[in-house]
Amino acid sequence: GIASEDFDDWVSARSGDEHAAFFSGGFADALAVAAKPDAAGGCTGGRGLVLAWLHQNDDAVTQLLCSKVWPHPPLVRELRSRFIPWAGDVCRFEAGTLAKALGLQEFPALLVLQTLPRGAADAIEWPRGCFFRVHWLRCGRVDERELVRELSQLGGQLDAERDQRAAWRQQLQQMQEMNSAFARAMGDTQLRAQRQAAEMEALREAEAEERPCFAVLYESRYGHEPPNCFEGSFEEALACARSEPRLLLVWLFDDGAESDSLSQAVLSGEVFGAFVAEYFVMWPGNAERWLVPKQLYQHLRLESLPTLLVLQPMSVFEAEILPWGDPRAVEFPANSAWALLGCWSGAPDEEAVVAFLSEHGERAAELERRREEARQRSREQAAAMRALRDEQDREFQESLARDLQLSSSAPAPPSGSGQPTQEGTAVAREREARELAASEAQRKSDELAARRRGVAEKLLAVEAPTVGLCKLVLRMPSGCRAERTFGAEEPLSVVYDWADCCGELHGFQGGEPFEVPERFTLATTYPRSLLTDRERSLRDLQLVPNAVLAVVADDD
Repeated sequence: GIASEDFDDWVSARSGDEHAAFFSGGFADALAVAAKPDAAGGCTGGRGLVLAWLHQNDDAVTQLLCSKVWPHPPLVRELRSRFIPWAGDVCRFEAGTLAKALGLQEFPALLVLQTLPRGAADAIEWPRGCFFRVHWLRCGRVDERELVRELSQLGGQLDAERDQRAAWRQQLQQMQEMNSAFARAMGDTQLRAQRQAAEMEALREAEAEERPCFAVLYESRYGHEPPNCFEGSFEEALACARSEPRLLLVWLFDDGAESDSLSQAVLSGEVFGAFVAEYFVMWPGNAERWLVPKQLYQHLRLESLPTLLVLQPMSVFEAEILPWGDPRAVEFPANSAWALLGCWSGAPDEEAVVAFLSEHGERAAELERRREEARQRSREQAAAMRALRDEQDREFQESLARDLQLSSSAPAPPSGSGQPTQEGTAVAREREARELAASEAQRKSDELAARRRGVAEKLLAVEAPTVGLCKLVLRMPSGCRAERTFGAEEPLSVVYDWADCCGELHGFQGGEPFEVPERFTLATTYPRSLLTDRERSLRDLQLVPNAVLAVVADDD
């Protein structure tokens, strides 16, 4: 038999033309070289394709292979680009054993093999440790054009599958890189969040420790007492300033030289103290060491310290969206609202600071005076309206009494005169109808007022909830407002009970009573929606933590 390494010379002697070179080693070596990428010594791009020729006799079919098939130029190009050609004589051990393993009995036989990894499905193992699959098999005579077409189609199909696998591997690698980048980003974010939480906790602890003894620390540092400052939290300072009512003066400082100079040259002066006592509630804060002052400094995007801020305390409901909300209002911290009226920072100058305080303090005092005058006018108008209503009621009762007296003292009509009797009867009936209607209206009004007073007295005795809060504001058709805090799980019917008697309740609490429609429906203001299911809780109705409701009078 012919050895595999001699087939090149054997074919050249019979064809005389150029042909693809056959692999000059064993079958296992041919499979190994076919599986290698070109960079590792392969020559097929790592496709793992082998064209095996199993030879037996030097007959006419073999002569045709040597003279027409193997020298065919398209076949030569295809074999050089994608395949490892290998030839073996079945009369020798290696090729004969391969033919027996594949069950071949007719020769010559051409096979296209592809190497496979260990454990692949449908893999043939021969020799031991070598795995391959038979893609194409032809025994006997082969046409060179048909062989080129089969090899080209098979090579193109395998190349497409290989490219698809490469694309999948690239996508998988990209996904793995994205997952790694996301994990790193999440880790960095979590680390930053932990670091920020630790910094916030350190600032909170420092504020909780140093604020109660601020006066002692100030006196030990500067040698004199600090200005009159509010000792509680920022929320408590806002509530105190709003209840007095006064402006809140926030003093943000640090441990630098300019803060020391402001404290010694300005804040310790009698003029500064007099202005603070007259117009402001003063709240100090170290914007470097304390949590809330630092948050204020960052929230307002301030650029230097020390800084004096003039804040107007507000209700959280004044921070609602337009058109009824105040566009200047800021809600910070939660459930606390204020508006920034002015900001001073710069070199410590007592005259500039006093002018700054005087401008805002006198302006606030003038606004408060005007508001008080408006409230006084409203009270006087309400009193005048009540007096006018009482006078009208008194005149009506006097007129009704005179009509009754005239009716009882009028002489009886003469007998036989039918027409005057009918007219008198009609007048009497009309008068009686008016009396009954007035009496019925007065009775219903008294019953409604009595019922509302009773409910208002019960609500006065109810303690405000402390957890799960829902703050509601009612807007009446007349423009009046009322506020109350409920539990988030309370039903809407409780709000209706309060809305029905909130006019009397406002009077019991020292304010001016106002009119509430006898029949009404509550509605959200934005978006507009009527609230009719009184059994649902305030949380289910999405009114938590706060909301503004309108009282819509029902048409008779």
